Amino acid sequence: MNDCKKISRYVKGETMKRIILGIVVLSLLLSTTACNSRMNSDNVPNSSESISSSEECPTVHYDVGDVDLERLKGLYPEFFDQDKSPAKGIEIYVWQMSAGSYSFGLMYGTNRNKTDEEIWNLQNKSLTLEETKAILNECGVTKDEFFIIPVIQPFSSYAYTIDDGYQDRVSKLFE
Repeated sequence: MNDCKKISRYVKGETMKRIILGIVVLSLLLSTTACNSRMNSDNVPNSSESISSSEECPTVHYDVGDVDLERLKGLYPEFFDQDKSPAKGIEIYVWQMSAGSYSFGLMYGTNRNKTDEEIWNLQNKSLTLEETKAILNECGVTKDEFFIIPVIQPFSSYAYTIDDGYQDRVSKLFE
C-alpha cells in the first residue's frame, strides 16, 4: 500500500512538471510571435517621434529628417545587419561637448561592463542625436531595448557631473 502512494505522488508530480513546462513553452511561443510582428514594415507609424500602436512590443519611430544612412552604415554596420538582433539591447553612450551639445555612440548590450577604451573609442564614430535616432529606427527596437548611459569622454574639455538630474535630461532626448 505504501508503494502505491509513492507511485501516485510521483505520477502527480511528473504531470505537474509537464503542465508547467507546457505553459512556459506556450507563453514563450506567443511572446516571440508577437514581438516578431514588429519587424513587419507595416508597423511603422507616420507621426513625428511616436511609438507604434502595437501594445505587445511598441517600436520606436523618430522623425529624423534628412540623415545620411550610407554614412551610418559605414560607421555602425552591425546595426544594419537584419540577421543580427539586439538580444541584450542597445547601449547608447552620451557625452557632452558643450552646453546643449551632445554626442552619442552605440554598442550592443552584453553581460559584461565595457572597458574605458571601448567607450573612449566611440569618439571616433560619434553620432548626432538625429543619427542615433535613425539607427534606432532601422533596428526596430522598443524603448525597453535601448539603454542610455551618460559618460565623460576624456577628449571633451566641457565639465559636467553625471547625477540623477543629468541622467533624466539626457533620457528626455529620446522621448
